[in-house]
Amino acid sequence: MEKRTQNYNLEEIIERMDKKKLTFDYPIQRESGQWDKSQRSLLIDSILNGYFLPEIYIIREGTEDFTPMSVLDGKQRLTTLYEFAKDGFALSNDLDDVTIVDVSFDEDKNPVKEEKTYSIAKKKFSELDIELQKVFNKYKLEVKLLAGFSDEQIEDQFFRLNNGATFTKSQKANVKLGTELAGKIKEIEECVFFENRAVFSNLQRKRGEVTSCILQSMMLLSDFEYRSFAAGEVVRFAECLNENPDYGLIDKTKDLFNKLFCVLPPYDRETDKNCLKKIHIPILIKNLDTIKKLDVDYDLTDDQYTEFLKKWFEVWNDTSGYLEFCKQGSTGKAKVEGRIETMEKELKEYAIQLVMEKGA
Repeated sequence: MEKRTQNYNLEEIIERMDKKKLTFDYPIQRESGQWDKSQRSLLIDSILNGYFLPEIYIIREGTEDFTPMSVLDGKQRLTTLYEFAKDGFALSNDLDDVTIVDVSFDEDKNPVKEEKTYSIAKKKFSELDIELQKVFNKYKLEVKLLAGFSDEQIEDQFFRLNNGATFTKSQKANVKLGTELAGKIKEIEECVFFENRAVFSNLQRKRGEVTSCILQSMMLLSDFEYRSFAAGEVVRFAECLNENPDYGLIDKTKDLFNKLFCVLPPYDRETDKNCLKKIHIPILIKNLDTIKKLDVDYDLTDDQYTEFLKKWFEVWNDTSGYLEFCKQGSTGKAKVEGRIETMEKELKEYAIQLVMEKGA
C-alpha cells in the first residue's frame, strides 16, 4: 500500500476532469448534487478568500499521477468546483465582497500594500473579475493519494472519513453493500426502467431511494426474513447480502426490471405518476416474478400481462382494496404482504378468466 500527499491547483484538476482522467464512479459514494446553493456558494467564497479546505482522497490505480484516478472522498466539493468553473451556477446574492491584498516593493525595497475589493454576489465564474478567476484557478487543494489498497480497506477508509457525515439510511445501505455489490446494484439503477419510467424526484435519487427500492425488491424475491420495509431493515438486508453475496438474485432482479419495462403499458404521465412510485415498484417486481408460480394452467404472454397491468393501473388497484395497504404504516410487513397478496389475487383471477375464455 502507498499513501502520499500532493498539492494540485484547481486549473490542473479541472483539466483532468475534462479529459476523464479523474472520475467519480466509485460505487459506494453518494450521488453528486447533495449540496444546496448556499453550501456551494460558501465553498467558492472560501476559495476566493483563501480559506483552507479539507483534503481530497483519491484512489490511484496506476503509477502515474491521475492515470487513472477515482475520487474516494471530496466528490461534492470537486463536482461543485467544476460546475462553477463551467458557469453552471451563479453565487448566492448574500456573499460579501472579496478583498485581495497585493504586495509590491518601492525603490527602497520597502513593501507596499495595495488592496482591491471585488463583488462576487450573483456572479458566475465568467462574470468574476479576471484577478478573482486567477485566484480560483491557482488555488491549491491538498490531495491524499491511495494506491495498492484492497476494496475492503478502501471501504473502511471511506466509512471512517464519513463517520460524522449525515447519510440517509438509504445511502448507508449502499455503503454496507461494499464496493463490488454496490457496483452491481448501480447497474440495475442505470437500467432503462429507472431512467425512463420509474417516478423518483431528484431529491429522492440524491438520497439513495432508488437503491433502497431495488433492495426492497430483492428482499421480496429472496428468502430474507424481513420485518418491515423501513430504511433500517433495508440496511440490515444490505449487510446480510454483503456477508453472503447472491449473484443469482442480483441477475434475476436486473432481468425482472428489464422485463417490467418491456411489458408496461404505453407511457401515460398521470398513470406513471400514480403507479410507478417507490411504494409500488417492489410489488410490481414480485408480481412479475409470480407469473411462473401461478397455480393456473395458463402461461401468460407478454401482451396479456401488459393488458393485466393496464387494467390494474386503471381500475383494479383501486377496486381491489390494494390502496388500503398503502396508507399510514405502509412500510409494515402486514401492509407490504397485503399489497403483494391483493395484486397476486387479481393476477390469478385474470389468468383464470383467460383459461375460461380459451375453453369457451
